[in-house]
Amino acid sequence: MFNLLAYSLLSLRRRWKKNVVFILIYACVVGFYASFIFFLASLRYETQFVLKDIPDIWVQKITGGRLEPVPLALIDSLKNIRGVRTVQPRFWGYLFDSPTGAVFTILGADSLPQGLKLLKTSKKNILNSTQTLVGTGLLELRGLQISDELTLTDSQGNIQYLEIIGSFAHEVDLLTKDLIIVHPKTAQKILGLEESKATDLALYVYNSDEVNNIARKINQKFAGIRVVTANQLQTTYQALFSWRGSIFLYGSFLFLMAFLILIWDKATGLSALERKELGILKAIGWQITDVLKVKFYESLLVTILATSIGIWIGYLHIFVFQAIGIRSLLIGWSVLYPHYNLVPIIYGTDLLLIFIISVIPYLSVTLIPAWRAAITNPAEVMNE
Repeated sequence: MFNLLAYSLLSLRRRWKKNVVFILIYACVVGFYASFIFFLASLRYETQFVLKDIPDIWVQKITGGRLEPVPLALIDSLKNIRGVRTVQPRFWGYLFDSPTGAVFTILGADSLPQGLKLLKTSKKNILNSTQTLVGTGLLELRGLQISDELTLTDSQGNIQYLEIIGSFAHEVDLLTKDLIIVHPKTAQKILGLEESKATDLALYVYNSDEVNNIARKINQKFAGIRVVTANQLQTTYQALFSWRGSIFLYGSFLFLMAFLILIWDKATGLSALERKELGILKAIGWQITDVLKVKFYESLLVTILATSIGIWIGYLHIFVFQAIGIRSLLIGWSVLYPHYNLVPIIYGTDLLLIFIISVIPYLSVTLIPAWRAAITNPAEVMNE
């Protein structure tokens, strides 16, 4: 085995220029789809991180397939359901900012929501009706700083003057880049909500294992509402990223198949020198299995080296250069874009998938032509 492996290395070394170029091209192909796999893995991890502190259940009112404000009177009925720990009204919506052309998310809260981290603040994290906490995107687009005054137009066309008392940390930009947190009363004015209504209701339960049971009870007890659980939301995000990523993975897989077809075409047309080399080996007593082992070792060395380099290319592209070129394709685009660092997360299953996609097809398209050449009569090869 070691002698055959040594011969394979010498064979590759004799054609080192050709092999180096081929390995680099092969590595770039592997790096292309490895980038998408690493990117999706990081996004899935990021999604789990930012959604870990969300409520257990949301209750929304639906009329004619559209979301409508929920009466606050529903809170008492929901509290009486066994297993519900607390019910909180949520005041949120979207506000188009004509000066910047961006759409901001308005959230009503009298204190900093759980799971969000402030970058800096000038006061305590308790809001009154004239104060606000904002994302870094608003500060950048409006050219504002902490303690500056923010002006927003409410649903009646009136100007709301708010003091910026804090901004969120960059590690939660995925959630807060376009976020504006104001007092619930102020949020109702900006969003046009009646004082007796909220956008939806957030429920927290005592036992997380009972979330689905409680959600089913709410669905059965109340008509015209939609119940969403935290697991459903997380699954939706996972499916969204997987759906987008699968499109590009499918395209990159076709790219790989086209590359392997070219390899097949090259391998089926072995050069006269390569055929003569195989004929000499058989003439001096090598068996067909020995020839195939040499070609297998050559192909295995090439594909493992190219795949390893491709994995590093994908890693550098995603986690060092922050997915330049494909980031907006997978996340989306907007006037206000969330800039955040991708967390270097690599799962063993992802590496295994890359090797399976890269190594096995390559070995298949190179060994079969080698076998066809190995069974050829040495005399015919030598007389070519």
